[in-house]
Amino acid sequence: MQRQRTFPGFTNVLITSIVALLAFGMAFVSGYLFGRAEPAGGGGALAFLDVMQPASARATADGVLSSDEQARFKVFWETWQIVERDFYDKTQVDHQKLIFGAIKGMVDAVGDPYTVYQTPSQREVSDTDLRGSFDGIGIQVDMKDNRLTVVAPIEGSPAEAAGFRPGDIVVEVDGKSLFGKTLNDTVGLIRGQRGTPVTLTILRQGETEPLQITVVRAEIKLKSVRVRMLDGQVGYVRISSFSASTGTEMVAAVKDLVNQQSRGIIVDVRNNPGGYLSTSVEAAAQFMDPGSIVLYQQSGNGDRKTYRTEGGGTAAQVPVVVLINKGSASASEILAGALRDNRQAMLVGEKSFGKGTVQNVHELSDKSGLRVTTAQWLTPAEKPIQGVGLAPDQVVELPPTATISSEATRSDDAQLDAAVRYILGS
Repeated sequence: MQRQRTFPGFTNVLITSIVALLAFGMAFVSGYLFGRAEPAGGGGALAFLDVMQPASARATADGVLSSDEQARFKVFWETWQIVERDFYDKTQVDHQKLIFGAIKGMVDAVGDPYTVYQTPSQREVSDTDLRGSFDGIGIQVDMKDNRLTVVAPIEGSPAEAAGFRPGDIVVEVDGKSLFGKTLNDTVGLIRGQRGTPVTLTILRQGETEPLQITVVRAEIKLKSVRVRMLDGQVGYVRISSFSASTGTEMVAAVKDLVNQQSRGIIVDVRNNPGGYLSTSVEAAAQFMDPGSIVLYQQSGNGDRKTYRTEGGGTAAQVPVVVLINKGSASASEILAGALRDNRQAMLVGEKSFGKGTVQNVHELSDKSGLRVTTAQWLTPAEKPIQGVGLAPDQVVELPPTATISSEATRSDDAQLDAAVRYILGS
């Protein structure tokens, strides 16, 4: 099973290597069992087969390994044998953990922060983010310049109440340094059982010393779309993330605003870190004519796929303003770029995050996961976003302590006020 998220051509090699690695593992040492499906939890056992059976060891999803590939894998197994034979405390040698570590190390060596291997429990955590609720502090993070960066706190979450801001850089979790760790590594450190505390050490622009913020974990419930009518018959839709239900929710929300004869619609994707590509296309379709280009997806070899709207068009003739900030990333930037290029929608706020690559999400046979960056995307005007972001047409900055809320009023949200004034022509 694979699913595409907004999170290059080596995919077949990578998958082949993983399958080959597991094939070698299943054929290497007679009699050993994987005692647990996870290093930290229970599970079934997988038996190794006979020692170094050449035919099965060389089998891969694409055929057989070349002699050069076999030579490279030989070094891996030499290392495995030495650890197995010489390590002084045999009780500390967890074979399942060794396999997970080997695969993770291989994937990390690609050098792309968005191409990651996830153990079964890590994949479950990742998928839960887009299903509606999870236990944690309610903070969306991403890797930027190899540092764990806060994209946005989730509205109404403990992280928002504790004062986390977009752009904060997390350097430690409970005193453990994050130096050299991948995005995937940090999830298990920050997540945890509701009711338990976690302390994050952050670097914040304008502060000379690191800040320590302790937050008590809670159940985080996600509501993707919120809608209301503002004074002056201006419609307002806030999209907090692009989850599995966002497309359906947007159809209902936009239809409701159009039925109320809205003079214009403000689409608020501030502090929205992204999500599913398909739902961002569905959301954009509500404001565009059927068949309009939403984005181009361009692979490393130059192949290009065009995403167009199917159906929708409910508010294709209604003026649109999109609110963005540095917490608007990935699928949010797809939506904002599509409405700007197709509808001349005004972008108001601050420059967006600049996450413009696409990941295919693979569920492997043991329920572990592999996210592989397969392409970058371009706006309908063929402008890249990765590392660049979207510049607003009207720059309006908020105070660092400002809270982005779907219930904000024009008096306490200057970006919202600017958007309303643009629609009303005042």
